[in-house]
Amino acid sequence: MRFNGLSLIFLLFLLAGCLPQATAIPPTETEPAPTATRTPIPRPTRTKVPTCLDRAIFGDPAESPYILPFPVGERHMVDQNYCQVGTSHSDQLAYDFAMKFGDEVTAARAGRVAEVVDFYADDDTNSSHFNYILVVHEDGTVAFYAHLKQDGIVVKLDDIVEPGQVIALVGHSGMPANYKSVLHFGVYASWPPIEGHDVPINFKNAGGILDSRNGLGAGRYYEASPWQP
Repeated sequence: MRFNGLSLIFLLFLLAGCLPQATAIPPTETEPAPTATRTPIPRPTRTKVPTCLDRAIFGDPAESPYILPFPVGERHMVDQNYCQVGTSHSDQLAYDFAMKFGDEVTAARAGRVAEVVDFYADDDTNSSHFNYILVVHEDGTVAFYAHLKQDGIVVKLDDIVEPGQVIALVGHSGMPANYKSVLHFGVYASWPPIEGHDVPINFKNAGGILDSRNGLGAGRYYEASPWQP
């Protein structure tokens, strides 16, 4: 069969109508890619950690349940007081009393002996090697007596001590070689003791000038006066 040019064009047109046609996609405006959504990760609320001075709120010393941790009639200087900047007490509500080697240490409050360490030599200058006693009081607070003399602790675990009772002798354990002997004394909020969880204390029988917060001042002398239970 012979086709002229017009017939061939017509035939091609018919064939094109029988073939499967691709679906035309009409042009659309460009759309931005969808933004992924993300649930914010909850962050813990940052609470202010009380500074040492924030914790240093002392009450009336006349109402304190504590007496000075050395015998009545003795007078000693506070070598380091609480929150003292530039010292090991910068974040501690504790006191260091400058005393002589072998001086008596007395219980500042009644309680039960909960821990005793008595094996460090007095010439051991490692700052973490010190002899000490921990005494738990009836309200759960814990007194800490440190830098005690080796073999100078005269109470044992679970003993009940009374205020003014001799419990140890001042030593030099954990102190620099050329530094004077001191008694470190502080009170923690609960058992077991945790650094930073200490409590402010003063003493009802401290004869001497208190600071503006009713605490003991560094470089000042305090005498253990007679007291009433």
